[in-house]
Amino acid sequence: MAEEKLLSRAEVPENLKWNLALLYQSDADMKADFEQTTKLVDQFAEFQGTLATTAANLAKALILSKQIDEELEKEFVYAFLRRDSDTTDATATELYGMISSQMSSISAKMAFFEPEIVEMDDATIDGFFAEEFKLAEFKFMLTKIRNEKAHVLSNLEEQLLSRASKALNAPDEIYNTLNDADLTFGTVHDDDGNEVQLTHGNRSQFTESQNREVRKEAVLAYEKPYHELRNTFAQTLNSYMGMHNMTADVRHYSSARQASLSSNQIDEQVYDTLVSSVNQHLDLAHRWYALKKKVLGLDKFYKYDINVPIAGNDLLKTTFDEGKQLTREALSVLGPKYMEGLNREFYNRWIDAAENKGKRSGGYQISVYKANPFILLNWTDKLYSTYVLAHESGHAMHSYFSQAAQPSEYFEAPIFLAEVASTFNENILTNYLLEKYQDDKQIKIFILEQYINGFIGTIYRQSQFAEFEHNAYQTQEKVGTLTADYLDQMSGDLVDKYYGPSVTPTGTKTQSWAYVPHFYMNYYVYQYATSMAASTALSAQVWNKEDGALQRYYDFLSAGGSDYPVETLKRAGVDTTNSDYLEQAFKVFEQRLDEIETLLA
Repeated sequence: MAEEKLLSRAEVPENLKWNLALLYQSDADMKADFEQTTKLVDQFAEFQGTLATTAANLAKALILSKQIDEELEKEFVYAFLRRDSDTTDATATELYGMISSQMSSISAKMAFFEPEIVEMDDATIDGFFAEEFKLAEFKFMLTKIRNEKAHVLSNLEEQLLSRASKALNAPDEIYNTLNDADLTFGTVHDDDGNEVQLTHGNRSQFTESQNREVRKEAVLAYEKPYHELRNTFAQTLNSYMGMHNMTADVRHYSSARQASLSSNQIDEQVYDTLVSSVNQHLDLAHRWYALKKKVLGLDKFYKYDINVPIAGNDLLKTTFDEGKQLTREALSVLGPKYMEGLNREFYNRWIDAAENKGKRSGGYQISVYKANPFILLNWTDKLYSTYVLAHESGHAMHSYFSQAAQPSEYFEAPIFLAEVASTFNENILTNYLLEKYQDDKQIKIFILEQYINGFIGTIYRQSQFAEFEHNAYQTQEKVGTLTADYLDQMSGDLVDKYYGPSVTPTGTKTQSWAYVPHFYMNYYVYQYATSMAASTALSAQVWNKEDGALQRYYDFLSAGGSDYPVETLKRAGVDTTNSDYLEQAFKVFEQRLDEIETLLA
């Protein structure tokens, strides 16, 4: 039997790789720039103890800090992308390790800044703003720092935390190395009986197979190494969450969750309202699984049956080029300004598309103020990959528009907003495909199922993860240790609750928590769900061409991080301080369920 192997990085065609020359021509060029940046850091350190002396001094320090941040971002992202391109590349790993190590030292040298800002009295700050016009640009930034006054430590304490940051962040690095470079899943059989290497990237090809034995073998094979290393994964997660619990305590927050949400003034009630609302609508997800079980005619509906498409064959298979074209056609509703940015992304190699040995799994977008956004994909010729492309392109265009409108200190949108731009594109893509194939019943069923899977994966699944994450943080804080047995049990109970009575558990419970890299992003996952709900409303307004909707959305994209996220969303037309936006999203989801039930009947 033939065995299909992953390409090495060198074997991947150039047009499927991102062009890192947009950042630097070589590692040597990056190192040379980094050496100059460290000299700027030494210059910045000379401002220590002087920020409150004159308005001019404060302005000079802020402008220099801004320059340093812009340079460091470009240098760090280059090393980061080099490493993620191939985590088995020793040179790339060493380069990333070098800059990561130096970043701790740099943070320590610059750590005096925030303590000195919060120690200044209001009269001095107000006087400086009146005296020095160059400070006007930094007013919101300084306000945010001063609003966190109770949580900014002394200069010495901030330096100690900065110097310890590399060690404190080690669990994240260990997890990514283990998950992306060291974990192997062995070989499985495809639909033709060929033996094929199972990877993060191609897993969906097997889990969606119409052949039940193929998808069963793939799901169990994927779970196996996670179970075998369950204690290692548990200890890594325990160390990561313990670090954030410790840091929150040191900074005088009531919890790690409050620490994570506080800087953007997001009330913890937003988190609890999400989980509560989703739990109140679990019946809709359960209804979907019951319908799928019935249509497939299965006596028992196992977890490995969930992803098989009801429509039968894998419809709308798309190459990377075809996926780009579909995305372009769908998003054309956003007008020529958006299309200009999208074309720059597609035709200037901002995207790394193909899977290769050692490449980081999944997909993401990372932006560089002095260059352009970069997107990592692991493409498969399935419609799902086109959705991932549209999703990450939403992030990229968010960066693209805010980069054009904002100074560098405000161009990066907080995550609470960033995921709105990405899931917005998913909603637009669904609307476009349903309209394009409105006369083809089978394809329409396939698209509706893609939407339903996306909604469940984004709102239900991420809320399930949010429940797990918060419970794990609370347990770690109280008990001090998260064991594999405890994590398995808690995750298993949540899986049963969210999937409902129609789904029969199978395999190990470990994979349901150990494979989630977003647990190493500190209260990140809930924002997928809040963002999907918010973007459901915004995308409907734009798609239906409501008066002013498109301009409001452009204003949203251009705002970046120039205001607190809840306020930015309010101006766009969504209020996340109550559950109304969630109810709107569930209403749309229920309508899609009704529609697919009618088609299947």
